[in-house]
Amino acid sequence: MSRCFRFASSLALAVVFLSSCATTRAPKVPYFDFQAMGEEGVIVVTVDAVKEQEMVALAFSDLEEFARRAERVSLSLRPSSSAYPLEMESIEAYGVVKGDYPKFLINTGMMYASELGRQTTKDGLSYFSQKEGLVSLHAPKNDTLLFTNASYEKAYERFASKQTLIDLETALSMADASIAVYALEPNTFFDLGLDLPETVITQAKVMLLLINQNENGQYSLDAFITMDTPKLANTLSQMVRTGHLARLKREKVPYKISDLMKMFLIEDDLVTIKHMDLGEEQMALLRKSLTGLL
Repeated sequence: MSRCFRFASSLALAVVFLSSCATTRAPKVPYFDFQAMGEEGVIVVTVDAVKEQEMVALAFSDLEEFARRAERVSLSLRPSSSAYPLEMESIEAYGVVKGDYPKFLINTGMMYASELGRQTTKDGLSYFSQKEGLVSLHAPKNDTLLFTNASYEKAYERFASKQTLIDLETALSMADASIAVYALEPNTFFDLGLDLPETVITQAKVMLLLINQNENGQYSLDAFITMDTPKLANTLSQMVRTGHLARLKREKVPYKISDLMKMFLIEDDLVTIKHMDLGEEQMALLRKSLTGLL
């Protein structure tokens, strides 16, 4: 799959400066950069880089030290097409990587990267852009790398706004998960192997997916999906339940009907899915999508 962001090589020199440096950070009031990303039609993804070291290492395959120092990767994905499933090539996006990244060392490294050119706006905002590519990036402060394939000025404005478009309770749930995906009034979405038709996605008000890995390496999904109407919520629940049951039968996984009944809950227009095991095929689709963005 074609990657939206090809900035790994642009950071290679900066990583050299990291290998012998560490920083210490003071505790802060809970705020997550992805809280400013929750605009209508935008898909927000945040990955706990400590829990998902393998995925992050794969995304930054040429930057072992950079990946090792990462703590969280958050992405704001704004599709320019409503085609379903989500087409990576049609995304306008920006991302924030949090980790042990001294601002001075990262920016100095990028200053000497031959494939990057330094840009300065009339307001004095500095950043680096690929000479032969769409990506712009900069470390606006210690422990943070901001990058985008669109306007860096707009990405920085959103990043610096510290808006709370995603409420704290939801944000804490997302931060606690290995992988979290949030979408307000989505026009399209990832293919998670749940066999959901486009009509279901476009009739959702809010989608919150929390994916966690247990000690045995098995992934499970907790989902909270608010639909336009209670009838649509019931339809969604039936479709996901039927698809999940079909997968269990296909893979010859033992199950109890009573457990399935507890897994899928409906309250008015809200569908709640609790601890639904995700198969290797489903996780492979998600990993392919996420690593393909970097």
